Amino acid sequence: MHSVIRGLIPLLVVGMLSIANSAVAGISSENIIVVVNGSSQVSRTIANHYVQLRNIPSSNVVVLSDVPSGLLVEYEPFRDKILKPLLTQIDSRGLASHTRVIAYSADFPTMVGIKSFTDQIKEPTIKKYQLPVASINGATYLYRFLLDNNPAFLSLGANFYARGDFERTFTNPYLDDRRSAFEDAEKLRLDGRYADAAERYQELFAKTPYTAALAIRSAECFQHAEQSDKAVELLTAAIKSGWSSRRYLQESVVLSELLDRDGLSAMVTALDDLPIASQGPVGFRGDLGWALNGSYMPVKQGGIPYLMSCCLAVVHPRGSTVDQAVAVLQRAATADRTFPQARFAFSGHPGVRSKTRKPGMANALVALQEMGHQTEVFSGDQPAEGGAIVGLMTGRPTIQFRSMPWKLVPGSIAENLTSLGGAYNLDGHTKLTEFLHAGAAMSSGAVAEPYALQQKFPLPMMYAFYAKGVSAIEAFYLSVASPYQLLIVGDPMTQPFSRAPAELIDMQLATEGQTMIELQRRALGLTLPKTNTVAINILVEGRMAQTSPAVPKIRINLPADASGVLEIRATLIGADPTMPQVGFIEEIELQGPHPSPSAMAADAPKDDPTKDPTEKIAANEGQQIKLSLTCPGADSIRLMHFGSEVARLDDSQGTVTVDASALGSGPLRFTPFAHFGKTIVRGKQLVVQR
Repeated sequence: MHSVIRGLIPLLVVGMLSIANSAVAGISSENIIVVVNGSSQVSRTIANHYVQLRNIPSSNVVVLSDVPSGLLVEYEPFRDKILKPLLTQIDSRGLASHTRVIAYSADFPTMVGIKSFTDQIKEPTIKKYQLPVASINGATYLYRFLLDNNPAFLSLGANFYARGDFERTFTNPYLDDRRSAFEDAEKLRLDGRYADAAERYQELFAKTPYTAALAIRSAECFQHAEQSDKAVELLTAAIKSGWSSRRYLQESVVLSELLDRDGLSAMVTALDDLPIASQGPVGFRGDLGWALNGSYMPVKQGGIPYLMSCCLAVVHPRGSTVDQAVAVLQRAATADRTFPQARFAFSGHPGVRSKTRKPGMANALVALQEMGHQTEVFSGDQPAEGGAIVGLMTGRPTIQFRSMPWKLVPGSIAENLTSLGGAYNLDGHTKLTEFLHAGAAMSSGAVAEPYALQQKFPLPMMYAFYAKGVSAIEAFYLSVASPYQLLIVGDPMTQPFSRAPAELIDMQLATEGQTMIELQRRALGLTLPKTNTVAINILVEGRMAQTSPAVPKIRINLPADASGVLEIRATLIGADPTMPQVGFIEEIELQGPHPSPSAMAADAPKDDPTKDPTEKIAANEGQQIKLSLTCPGADSIRLMHFGSEVARLDDSQGTVTVDASALGSGPLRFTPFAHFGKTIVRGKQLVVQR
């Protein structure tokens, strides 16, 4: 459709060098796909607000038609009317390599019937505890299993991305015939044949280079065999491949003496310093799968791929109103990198819901305290003391929020282990949305009876992972081993503890003999916790163009006849296992042979700030927006909203009318495209507040 834009993606880029990983981990706006129920004004309204709040690329908004109604949808219509059309759009738009989050707006079924999968379970105990109802998020996260008709997603450990005990790091990562090769290496190590074991581990690592633990084992064995140079080589390779634990290396008898070697010291300093009771958090990647031991592994080599998923809101009589849902997202969007001075509070109630997670609380408390955070273990239904809370873990059927003395700060996460926290089809049990209304940015709850199994709820370590700087959505999926029943709702991008680089990117058009866009890094004098830039993602019109190392200046050469407006996104990625990100966006007008089209509001009704979003939806019925479109010399001008044409002008100048009632309320983002014969030229976006 946008022929000029497509031609610019594979541009020659001067000053940019490819790096080992063509994509990096972590979450930024370009990694989120917002899915909209095109028949629902509620869904469109929530999406309108969120897309503008978080600067989501318009190409990342997928509007689906014929979405099944109601809270429950059976698997086949979910697959055919939601999942497959969504994945097809992601693939056809060139977004697959950097898609990490599927964020459903409101008015989607929250439950998916999966009886055809549970009927395949043979083991009686598992069959008893795995009911035939999944959440829409769980069914999306585990999409590969469902599309392959594989009931293995019902395993209590189906999420390999979730962190486990630290010892898991060194377990056999393979599902295929390489398992025996790993076992042979382990036997050689345990028998004291260190040189042979080191070679075997190194061979496996060479074939699966994302599995950093193999290189660590090889380094340990080389050091035991008194081959220190080889040990340093493999230790360096392990860190470059993603090894994240500084504490393990410092406490290792065989490796600690190597850490002062030239080139290693700075690398080790940048690693995670969490206690080694638990695996540390790592940024999520959608272009790779995950191995049994929790490491990255390419899908072609046996890695299991996932797609993190959440709902932006549940607008329902037992859930949120539209205005409540919008307020949650607006509040969450203010919280990034605020590093709130607030405590993490955990329920120590003697009931089964709290006792289920009690064994994991000690690790979380120690990790949080070592990071300097205040913690609390309370014995009642909720904290009895006042003050600010940034993380709340409870475990009771019902929680009363009316008289709470404490306050959830913007960016907080809060959740409750109870049977029906995400079951909006049933009364009883406090719904997860109550935590959002109380101030949380994200919460979760089961859509069907989970039988108080820890694997189906976040581990207490979720709060420590969050404090290390991962996004809210990553914190949840890092902590839930069996997420198929868990409904996760809120703002997935929220990251109040992100240690993103303290830099910005200046962008400008340059014409020094060659038309180009110049991007230059500039340091900011921020005193917030931060990391150095390790890589830069460059996106043109929402599509990944290049991943560059942290060079000071990047130049994107353009064809001399390039016309129109380009949206350039530059995202800085920090040198940390969580891959913290900060993004910058600029619409740059090129000086080509064709002018850019422009869109201006003609007589759009004034926004009334006294009306809540629900009232604005009602007010839109039958109303129209008039927009003035201009582009000298153009044959025609089209006006687009989230990939759909909403108006067309068969002239170079004039006024068009857009039916606002079909688009929902909130900020409406329009983009004009002018046609000059077969050439299409993009103009700057116009946002009209409704």
